[in-house]
Amino acid sequence: MKKQIQTLVYCFAFCLFTNCSSDDDTPVTPTGANKSYELLSTNLSDLTGQVTFIENTNGSTTISIELDNTVDGINNAVRLRRNTANIGGGIAVNLNDINGNTGTSETTISKLDNGQEISYEELSEFTGYLSIEGKGDNTGEFYAYTDLGFNVLTGTKTTYNLFGPDGSINGLAVFEERKKGTAALTVNIFQISNDTDLPTSLHLTLENNIEEINHPLNSVKSKQNGFSFNEITEINAVPITYENLLKLDGYIEITDINDAMIILSSGGIGSNENAVIN
Repeated sequence: MKKQIQTLVYCFAFCLFTNCSSDDDTPVTPTGANKSYELLSTNLSDLTGQVTFIENTNGSTTISIELDNTVDGINNAVRLRRNTANIGGGIAVNLNDINGNTGTSETTISKLDNGQEISYEELSEFTGYLSIEGKGDNTGEFYAYTDLGFNVLTGTKTTYNLFGPDGSINGLAVFEERKKGTAALTVNIFQISNDTDLPTSLHLTLENNIEEINHPLNSVKSKQNGFSFNEITEINAVPITYENLLKLDGYIEITDINDAMIILSSGGIGSNENAVIN
């Protein structure tokens, strides 16, 4: 028995001095491959910065974030989410919080929160978005973001003026093309009462179709400083691209919350003869 105990002690000492370890203890070494995205502030903050996906030799990926304008002692949550930042989506991975003192966060992963393995190539082109979010009393608030992969905006966009009842410009509708070919739509009116959600809709007349299609949009909200964020991927259950959307005859309408007959702001889009491009 004594001999068996001595053998176990020798084995333990051998592992200790020869660095026996699991894969999790293997040093993370970058391969040199990396991809960066710009982090943009929302209308709730002035946080900006960059996120970099770094490939490692052990197959993992390090997600490194550097933020400007952080506040000492306030450590915001960081999440990789599905869908687009415009409409929000479920959490794919919870990342390490931003250190408010340094403005940095670093997380090394090889799996999503559901256990699905994910490579550097898949993660750096993940069709989703990365968000910087509030915690505690500010949970649910959305401070900075970047769309990823095929959700990235190409830079091509068209902006239309929206007009109030008196004919003056009181808002904008901005269509932006995504890399995957669809359109992101942001509607904004310049003045809005507190604690108000205003019904917003896109009206279109399709070619060879006399009947007007009413495509509901997300409400213009005072909590979002008068913004409505949307994704236009289909009309009347038919997929549509950014380019084809802007060929249609249509208009955007924002109405009173209590009376749909009271139009607070509207403006033509696409081939509508009343469309006014900003």
